[in-house]
Amino acid sequence: MDKNEIRLPGVIVRSIQGRDRFRTFAVVEIDPDCPTAPLVIADGKLHPLKSRKHKNPAHLRLLGVPGESDRKKLTESPDDGQIAEICAKYEIRFGNEKKPLDRSESFDL
Repeated sequence: MDKNEIRLPGVIVRSIQGRDRFRTFAVVEIDPDCPTAPLVIADGKLHPLKSRKHKNPAHLRLLGVPGESDRKKLTESPDDGQIAEICAKYEIRFGNEKKPLDRSESFDL
């Protein structure tokens, strides 16, 4: 994975700073009008699409790029249920602060 892939909609990231630290999110869009926090993230639960969040790329860690079908769901009119389901797959795979599993190397951004 390339570090610049985080700037693409549809990738899965983990927050490493802020109140939402350790949570898994999907990048749903890029906002060029907000230079300090250009990534718009959502997880379908804490931050559904109606209250999505802007986040600085330096405060995120890239977990992975979903398969073609999941990535298409995230970039073409996603709904909160689909986003939550895709984020849950990565939550199970990489763990979180409550269930730390595999702490394999990821990219710090």
